[in-house]
Formats: sequence, C-alpha cells, structure tokens
Amino acid sequence: MGVMTSPASDSLKEIHLRLDTRIRSVDEPRWLSSRYATPEARTTLIILYAFYYELARVRLVVTDQTMGNIRFQWWRDALEELAQDKVRQHDVVLALAEEIRQKRLITTDLMLIIDEHEAAYLAYNRSLEPEDRLVQIAARICDAAADFDDRLMALAREWASRRRGENDSSLSAHLSVASRIRPAVAHLRLRHIWARQAEPSALQIRASILLAMLFGRV
Repeated sequence: MGVMTSPASDSLKEIHLRLDTRIRSVDEPRWLSSRYATPEARTTLIILYAFYYELARVRLVVTDQTMGNIRFQWWRDALEELAQDKVRQHDVVLALAEEIRQKRLITTDLMLIIDEHEAAYLAYNRSLEPEDRLVQIAARICDAAADFDDRLMALAREWASRRRGENDSSLSAHLSVASRIRPAVAHLRLRHIWARQAEPSALQIRASILLAMLFGRV
C-alpha cells in the first residue's frame, strides 16, 4: 500500500521524473550511481529502487505486524493484477507495468523482494533485507550477459550494514567489477568512507562513486 498516486492524464515520462526526484531525495548513493547508466537502464534502475523503497519504508510507517502484512500483500496483489492488465493508480505500479511488459523487470524477482522484505520486517532484523538481491537485479539491468560475482552479494550486505551505522562487521577489500555493471554497484565503494566517518560530505560521496566508475574498484 503506497502513498504516491497519479492522475490518469499523467504521462509515463512525468511519472519517471517524479520517481527520479524521489530516489535522489531518499537514496542518493544509488541515484548517483545510476547517473552513469545508459538512459534506458537508468530509468529501469530508478523504478526498481522506487519499488524497493516502498517496501523498505513499511518498517518506518507501520508498527503493527498485521497492518504490515497487509501492505506487503498490497504489492503482491498489484503485481499479480499486472498480468491481467489491471494497473493500480500508483506511480510505482504504473512505471513497473511498462518495465514488466518490456521484460526489463521480471515479476518473480520482484515477488522475492517483497517476500524477503516482509521476512525482515516480521523478524525485526534489517540484516535480512534483500540488499544483495537488489544489487544482483540491478547488475542484470545494466548488462544481462554479465558474469555476476557472488562476492558482490556479500559487499551489498556489508554496504547496507555500514550505511545503517553497524560498524561491527569486518570491512572487505575493494573488488574489481566489469565496466558495464558499474552503474549498479559503484555506490558499494562508500562502505570504506562510512567505516571512517558516519557522515561524509556530498563531495566525498560523489568522488567515491566517480572513482568506482573510473577504475571499477568497489
């Protein structure tokens, strides 16, 4: 269950612009990395991240588990309805409809994200949130044929832990990644900055992501 709705007259381009603005506001590291993707891949990444954020924010707005379950089920129902050409008037659902129709996003992947977010919510354990699955899907958006290094999954979980300020985990060494998937993973390099300081400057964040894009070390 979400809060973003669109008048029927809104174009898909207008919806994409709203989602892009929202992700820049709530998830700047991923947004910055996505700037280096091709225009089509960038749009798909932003829609994926907007979907992920809608699920992640359930823990922020709902404390009752029954109501939380209802919100996660709302998203399952919305995805299932897309297969019947029923599209709910919600920015993220409207955007997802076209991505799924064009096979740039896969419903089963999105369902797994819902399931794993719900499991993390019910367990009160953010380490169970599917940060690793998100990175894997994002990498496939940038390059469907790329070989995905399983070590990136571990780095995604470590990145999320550092971002939350949980500095008890060990810090892995830099990992070299292929150029075509860098827009999906460049922000993972930030875990090294977060290990040193909780609130790096905007310049430090942008420089870190740029270095990851230039040299491929995250």
